[in-house]
Amino acid sequence: MSDDLQPPDLTTWQRLLDDETYRQQSPDAHYFDLQRIADDMLGQGAIDLEQWQILRAKADDLHKDAPGANVARELDDPEA
Repeated sequence: MSDDLQPPDLTTWQRLLDDETYRQQSPDAHYFDLQRIADDMLGQGAIDLEQWQILRAKADDLHKDAPGANVARELDDPEA
């Protein structure tokens, strides 16, 4: 078995949350990956229900703002 495979942790989740390129290029995939990692951490007992709810709420907030952020970015720099 490979030692490369690590269960997800809060650092992994935060790094994904902060990945603006991924979020801009694929907001839905970014959102679903954040949800999956939070669900995995809850299932493995790495976080409790309250922490899981906080992570899910952060992902929800970021995702609902994604279309507006992408439109604003395009308006600021149409060549981007």
